[in-house]
Amino acid sequence: MEANNPYDAVPYTGRPFRKSHPDRLATIATLRGLAPPPVARCRVLELGCALGGNLLPMAEQLPDARFVGIDGSLRQIETARKTAETAGLTNVELLHGDLRSLGPELGEFDYILAHGIYSWVPRDVQDKILDICGRQLAPSGVAFVSYNCYPGWHLRGTVYHLLRFATRDCDGPAERIRRARRLSEALAGSLAADGQADAAALKQELDLVAKQDDSYLFHEYLADVNEPIYFHEFIERAGAQGLRYLADTEFGLMSPDNLPQPVKQQVAAVASGPLEMEQFLDFVKNRKFRQTLLCRGEAALDHRPGPQRVESLYVASGARPDAAAELHDNAPATYRTQSAAMISHEPLVKAAMLELAENWPRAVSFGALVAAARRRLAAPGTTIQAKAEGESSLLAGLVATGFGTSLIELSTLPSLFTLHLAERPRASSIARCQAESSETVTNRRHEPVQLSFVQRLMMRFLDGGHDRAGIVSGLLAVVQDGTLVIHDDGRPVPGGPLALTLLAEAVDANLPVLARLALFME
Repeated sequence: MEANNPYDAVPYTGRPFRKSHPDRLATIATLRGLAPPPVARCRVLELGCALGGNLLPMAEQLPDARFVGIDGSLRQIETARKTAETAGLTNVELLHGDLRSLGPELGEFDYILAHGIYSWVPRDVQDKILDICGRQLAPSGVAFVSYNCYPGWHLRGTVYHLLRFATRDCDGPAERIRRARRLSEALAGSLAADGQADAAALKQELDLVAKQDDSYLFHEYLADVNEPIYFHEFIERAGAQGLRYLADTEFGLMSPDNLPQPVKQQVAAVASGPLEMEQFLDFVKNRKFRQTLLCRGEAALDHRPGPQRVESLYVASGARPDAAAELHDNAPATYRTQSAAMISHEPLVKAAMLELAENWPRAVSFGALVAAARRRLAAPGTTIQAKAEGESSLLAGLVATGFGTSLIELSTLPSLFTLHLAERPRASSIARCQAESSETVTNRRHEPVQLSFVQRLMMRFLDGGHDRAGIVSGLLAVVQDGTLVIHDDGRPVPGGPLALTLLAEAVDANLPVLARLALFME
């Protein structure tokens, strides 16, 4: 944004942000009663697209959609353009420029994304971001804006101001980053023995600094501008640009249901409406960060849940039962992921959860899910038959609840990857590009996944042009040129029949893993 752009000096690490994906936005908009533009052919604008780590995988996933990214760092835009060219993307335009000079010439967009930019730019640029959303968002479109927020950022702000003060006289970004890390580690260590609650809270914040990569540390804790805002203040600013609050991408955080009952009652008594309720929840939960969805002020919304909204979506869940669920009775079964749980005694729900688990990570349409659950209940050995009347509504309600707790995923699109191992597997071209220089690649679920060195090398040959033998031959070549060293009983194997055998075993072991990581295209 300025003459000496800090993102030219320290580019921001490219990564996908799944909760900013147009499909996630469209899904939540659907649940809130809006009829969002179809994602498969949408127009997307990302403000502050950086290296394209978020935008470019979307462009590959949605080849019939159009994408525009703009960023103030020429270095980042040039890198993003090279990546797009290497990946063969033709549906994305990457622009270098100052957001403040952006006019209406780009036209309307169905989805506008501003992730990790609003709090980190001056007030006039913040106003411009909301102005762009107000002027260029399609009538039923959705804008995504993330920002640091109070009250939670008060403590994190202490660390921010501490590190900026401590590094104010450093010579260049690299020295500032090194000093900030050393100071954070030293202070966290000194606070470890302090039994005071405020010391423990400060230590937790300092420990977070050590876990971040250099680019995040520099742009989050050492940036010239980092201005958090209260939720109600942000909504007021958005309203001044003709926008209204749609939802938060952390869908479950909008509800007070997970609060203790006395707290829930007190908050409900003082909140005058849903927006005030959310602001009170931010206070109670000490929230630090928000990912807010906005729509046009005149958009017709209906926040009352309705099963018909879920029935138009695709459903996925990796939840597993604590024990084998009995479908033939009304015994309760508990289903868990790493972060959520749900209990149900309904045979239809238990059958549906089993179907989802067997399909994971692929999604199934809600209609297909109901039909599959009915078939399971009608199988030999079961005694309870599915009741047609009202069963879809029952399941839809529980699916919506599960979405709010992140136990269940919902989508407007079918899965964009395959678990089937084709004769000539084809992996995401973006992931193949990323694998050349990074252990972390973006899969077709718009998630970062980690690859081993062998898996990264295999990605070179997963272009749809190599069968199993071709992949093995390609790996043999990288063994022979010294890029990959393989061993048998601790001894290097430079080539020959034994090398081919070992490489074939590695390919057979890793192809299913890469498929389960959602890296393969249909």
